[in-house]
Amino acid sequence: MIAVPAHRLESAKRIARALEAAESIAVCTHVGGDGDGWGSACALAHHFLALGTEVHLLAATPYPDRFRFLLPEGLEPFGPGDRGKEVLRSAAAQVVVDASELGRLGEFAPDFDPGRTLLIDHHPVGSSRMEAAESLIDPDATAATELVYDILSQSDASIGPAAAQALYVGLVTDTGSFRYSNSTPRAHRLAAELIEVGIDVEFVYGPLFGTLTGGELGTLQAALAGLQRDADGRISWTCLASSVSEQFGAQDDYERVIDFVRNLVGTEIAVLFRDLGDGLVKISLRSNGAADVSTVAQALGGGGHRKAAGAEVRGELLELTRRVLEGCRKQLARGEESEG
Repeated sequence: MIAVPAHRLESAKRIARALEAAESIAVCTHVGGDGDGWGSACALAHHFLALGTEVHLLAATPYPDRFRFLLPEGLEPFGPGDRGKEVLRSAAAQVVVDASELGRLGEFAPDFDPGRTLLIDHHPVGSSRMEAAESLIDPDATAATELVYDILSQSDASIGPAAAQALYVGLVTDTGSFRYSNSTPRAHRLAAELIEVGIDVEFVYGPLFGTLTGGELGTLQAALAGLQRDADGRISWTCLASSVSEQFGAQDDYERVIDFVRNLVGTEIAVLFRDLGDGLVKISLRSNGAADVSTVAQALGGGGHRKAAGAEVRGELLELTRRVLEGCRKQLARGEESEG
């Protein structure tokens, strides 16, 4: 068992005790849940279901097909239009993973009770942080699943293979298969320990990275066809019109798309604009260098990390594109000034 960092230990113990004492748990992650969010939620579900706890998963937006292999058998996530809100209101413990701001929880946001809420997150937060009975928030953590591991390691029960697999998925996806700068030595040690518990790494690779549907291929082709670059090639971006999702269907995530954009030689900032219709635009930003794209996202009402951030904004696509590119250019200029 890997030791929990000293500054996290007491919070991890308190949350572990609170979850063990709860007769029922409702676990929610952010809208557009990713591998880290759902890996964290499913790890908690597997662990506490095995202890006889009543556990429910809440999906603020539809559960991604590529992560269905993580779900405990027979446990289908509730959306806000199903029994989800009723389940959340009645749960003894309301758990939020990979998020700590109400605005990230969609229609479930009004039903959280601060006295029963437990927060587990690795994103930097400001004044909009939720009120909670207990929280474990550390932006230095590789992923939310690293913090969930810290909590489960303080539980009386050992971490089983199904929970370990879910934790591993969170690590792999949030580190870009251990390619990004958040791939700390502890993340690698944790991955090794989870594999020793009994994960089939090849099996996990398949649904995460080893398949490409026709819809995903069509979306990728549309994105690359519209690829644009600044004159110096340091900013690369593409826009997906709402007609793309109408033709190929909305995808579980668009990480592959923006990875192709960010991998273009010379690119320091990559941006994906998605027109969601009704005047709503989803903006995803990635940084390959020193540029802090979270500041660009925050200026638009979003957030994230220095290297990966995003926002959903109402506005006209061309105007938003201009604003975002201007913000990205300012970040690159600041980086040059600090180096000078």
